[in-house]
Amino acid sequence: ATPSYAAGTQAGVVIQNQATLTYNAGAGIVSASSQAVDITVQELINVTIVSQDAAQVSVSSPQTDAYLKFQITNTGNGNEAFVLSQSNLSGSDDFDVTYKNIYIDDGDGTFEPGTDDILYDERDIVHDDSLVIWAVSDIPSSQADGNKSEIQLSALSKTFSDAGKANPSAGEVVAGGDSATSAVYGTAAANADDNAIFIISAITVTIDKVIAAVRDNLGGSGTQSVPGADVDYALTVTVIGSGVANAVTVSDPLPTELSLKDGIAGIITVNAVAMTAANDGDDASFDANTNTITVELGNVTAGAAA
Repeated sequence: ATPSYAAGTQAGVVIQNQATLTYNAGAGIVSASSQAVDITVQELINVTIVSQDAAQVSVSSPQTDAYLKFQITNTGNGNEAFVLSQSNLSGSDDFDVTYKNIYIDDGDGTFEPGTDDILYDERDIVHDDSLVIWAVSDIPSSQADGNKSEIQLSALSKTFSDAGKANPSAGEVVAGGDSATSAVYGTAAANADDNAIFIISAITVTIDKVIAAVRDNLGGSGTQSVPGADVDYALTVTVIGSGVANAVTVSDPLPTELSLKDGIAGIITVNAVAMTAANDGDDASFDANTNTITVELGNVTAGAAA
């Protein structure tokens, strides 16, 4: 069986084809064969870059090491080196960033400048393989709330750049493909790009806590705060400004005089949705060792409250 690839037959594979015929000349069936015809599959160079940031990325002014996430995929049929670069797009945004480095993610999907490798030159990518890229920049000072900077990350085939072809046309051919083949510029492009946007976010997150109710459990509708009473607290998280507050987490360590009534469905509610205190995948959890309630609100857009 021949291996199959998303982009087609691998570069360097020799495809051999031969035809036969039969005929009856009166004395029986006679067969004949054509010569065998070989064709060698050339390297088709294609690449895609896709921003992994679903929304504009909130940053401060100034800020160092602001980062954007991209994924680059070698959709060609050979192993190819690509040169990556980032650039400011002008005309549709408010300011330019200062480029620092491009990093190759180590596989965990989290930007870690002390762990992820800096890309100094080109990067080899096996056919059908992908890499997560971090494009890191510094944000200038004195930028107003809501100002935007649009960044483009580009990938150029090293084979074509070495041949002096920075902007080849689809179907253009140069030497230097895999397995001594020619390299053919693909329709999806031997160089590709995608854009992402930084937005200046003068964002503020506040939290407010009040007593919502007290029930003394002594009969009737008593509201005295005596031992054994139930106390309901209401916490409000508010995000103001612009942009998105990322990974908003509320932590509420209870004093020793209070204990959570664990095991009751809806003992914690988040935006009126009942949660459990167990570590069961919902937004709320409770650590009995530290007597602490934790609520993960995730990314909260300015103007919203929880």
